[in-house]
Amino acid sequence: MDSRLTCPQEKPLSTSLTKQLLICLLSVSLPPLGLWPAVRYLRQKDEKAKKIGLVAIFLTVISIVLTIWLTARFIGSLGQNFGSQLNMFEDLDY
Repeated sequence: MDSRLTCPQEKPLSTSLTKQLLICLLSVSLPPLGLWPAVRYLRQKDEKAKKIGLVAIFLTVISIVLTIWLTARFIGSLGQNFGSQLNMFEDLDY
């Protein structure tokens, strides 16, 4: 039996500059979704494709960490604002 019929070969993924930019944009703008193409590129035999996958994982991890940090700071500032507003209402004697 022909091996091409039982185990289809994967096409090599594009390593063009446009594709690299799209993967980087996806990794930064929608962090968890950047892992999907990163794993696909890491599984390729081509060294350039593997580097693209590593960069995508790096950008995704940095973007996730930055998003968590910014969210924590935002929630902390909201807590301070609400706390000061509650203190203002406590000072009112009605």
